[in-house]
Amino acid sequence: MTSSENILTQAITQDLFGLVGLSEPTEISVPDKYDLVKCLGRGGFGVVYLATDKTLDRPVALKFLNDARPMDIERFRREARFTARLENPAIVRIYEFGETNGQPYIAMQYVDGGNLADANLGLTDTIRVMRDVATALAHAHREGIVHRDFKPANVLVDRSGRAFITDFGIARDLTGSSGATISHDGAVMGTPALMPPEQARGELHSIDARSDIYAFGASLYLLLCGRYPFNGDNLVDVLHAVIHDDPPMPRSVNSTIPRAIETSILKCMQKQRCQRYRTICEVRDELDTFLEGGEGSCRSSAWFRKLVGARPVETSSDSDVFQTLGIEIHRELANWDATLYRVSRSIHRYYPQLDAIVDRLTQILSDRPDVAWARFYRGMALFRRGRLDDALDDMERTIDRLANQATAQFEMGRLYLAMFLREHEQAHKHISKSGMRHHLGESRDRLRQAEVALRETARLKKDVLPWQADLARAVGRLADQDADGCIDICDCMLADDPDLEEVWKLRGDAMRLAGREPFESYERALSVRRSFFEAAIAAANAYFERDEIEKGRQSLEQALHIHPENVESLAMLARSCLLESRTAREAKIPLIERGLKHVDHALTLGDGGYDLFVTRAELLMEKSRAVASPGLMTDAIAALSSAKSFPGCENRINFLTANAMVERVESGGGENSEEELRRVVVMGESVIAKEPDQAFWTGIIDRANVLLGKREN
Repeated sequence: MTSSENILTQAITQDLFGLVGLSEPTEISVPDKYDLVKCLGRGGFGVVYLATDKTLDRPVALKFLNDARPMDIERFRREARFTARLENPAIVRIYEFGETNGQPYIAMQYVDGGNLADANLGLTDTIRVMRDVATALAHAHREGIVHRDFKPANVLVDRSGRAFITDFGIARDLTGSSGATISHDGAVMGTPALMPPEQARGELHSIDARSDIYAFGASLYLLLCGRYPFNGDNLVDVLHAVIHDDPPMPRSVNSTIPRAIETSILKCMQKQRCQRYRTICEVRDELDTFLEGGEGSCRSSAWFRKLVGARPVETSSDSDVFQTLGIEIHRELANWDATLYRVSRSIHRYYPQLDAIVDRLTQILSDRPDVAWARFYRGMALFRRGRLDDALDDMERTIDRLANQATAQFEMGRLYLAMFLREHEQAHKHISKSGMRHHLGESRDRLRQAEVALRETARLKKDVLPWQADLARAVGRLADQDADGCIDICDCMLADDPDLEEVWKLRGDAMRLAGREPFESYERALSVRRSFFEAAIAAANAYFERDEIEKGRQSLEQALHIHPENVESLAMLARSCLLESRTAREAKIPLIERGLKHVDHALTLGDGGYDLFVTRAELLMEKSRAVASPGLMTDAIAALSSAKSFPGCENRINFLTANAMVERVESGGGENSEEELRRVVVMGESVIAKEPDQAFWTGIIDRANVLLGKREN
């Protein structure tokens, strides 16, 4: 066999990344904080280097991605972020994901050793290592994360013999695959001879923890038999064997393999998922029993005869569950969406329908946290419930296993767009320019993610409407900070169909970002869907930006007519009272009291939030100034302390707290006045030293120093 033939055969039967796997990586761009030491390996995904983190003085493995599409980068980012959450000593730690000069990279724990495929361990040591690996996989599965490319080469073994799983989907996703056996470009991804039949058939929705169990058994087969369970002269033969054929009995290849281990391997590798071990913990327990010298549950001769003999037809599977409960939940979500067009007030009365869906799916996930469709549907329900962060966690964690469904990509894009708008709003609440710039940068990243998901929707175009595919171009223009271009595309879409309320809303948001009046667009969105309270809130924000407080309040009252329990609207309404009270010559106290009443009402509806507690604090400070009550400043400081429990501008909290402390001392209140004043000075000087653009701290520092001077005299 020629050298090129050998490379091609190895690529097909062992670690196939498509033809791109034979190409050389392009030149890499190394982040400043790292020094490269040596190249550790190359592949179709790019290149991995040993490097030194100069900041922390530790070795890291730097993996660079080459020639990736935006969707590949987004998958890369997601996999890195979720892998970073897995805290287990047998899982390689992820330190950082980033880009340098447009090239994505990931920094991870460096394991000084080799991989399990090259380790040449004895039988007992191999089983002991695989037992530790099974524990790590169990941890990932409990977090709802499935590896999908488990193999000995993805298990690193250090010089002490400790095992570490790596590449939770990262290597595969770098190729441009979405987890299917055959990519969108026709290249086969993953490791065909080790992958389960459902993955070989390209059934993304069927991939779950039991797919990892199959790959675990196939990997143990490879390690103990010294050959792959399935071989063939070409890719088609290998995949056909994976789907239809039984592997040779392990003991027929290596007679030293104990019968208990052979039966465990074969049970892992059952074609039907329901006939495999239910969880990887059961596999680990079998290995523990063997290592302790006992007989596992698979040792019985009756079970073994059943295993290697005729197999019953699978009578129950996740596909069956999806065909019943999954389709039913899909129908309930569709009914909820239809409800939005039928109601125009008190929409919160219908939220128990969504809560019931969430509860049903949570019950499924409590038993099987790796079921992708259940987690994604729960994310969709949470999105509609307004719980964006919880929805993001569920939907991002499972989108790769549903990546060939255009509707899933569209839902993901809509969520990213909603999060961009929320984070863009939050960015403008920073009191420092640097804080605002940083937060705006993060919000633009979210917008870019929306564009990527919606472009994938447009590319798939299987079960979406034409306007949903066109939305990707509009969001792409917005991501490029071309608001006018976004508006032009929206206008074309609306000329074809003037009843697209989401497009009207997007048009309004783009006009607002461009500094143009968005109100007509928001009104049109509300005329199409009268329950679209988010459009009314957006209009209120736009009015407040123009200091048109009364019009903003009217929009909020419209939003609250639709959704009386919307905490965001109540917080904004309270803030409108605060803004008006600051310029009011008369009726100042009634305005403040009205604002506090809105805050108290909102607090009865939920756990509050950053805006709610900050607004409460500022209202109390305003009232304290009006009635000369130091005790109200103490209440304001307590409210600011509560605000710290929520994400938001911490510098604003610190600045308001410093003001409240100084004003309390100035009015004769406070038990530890001198200590508080010194704290204000230290806090302010520390902030200015780090961020010179916050010179507004100077005034409060001077006031504190004056008070300290008086006390010393």
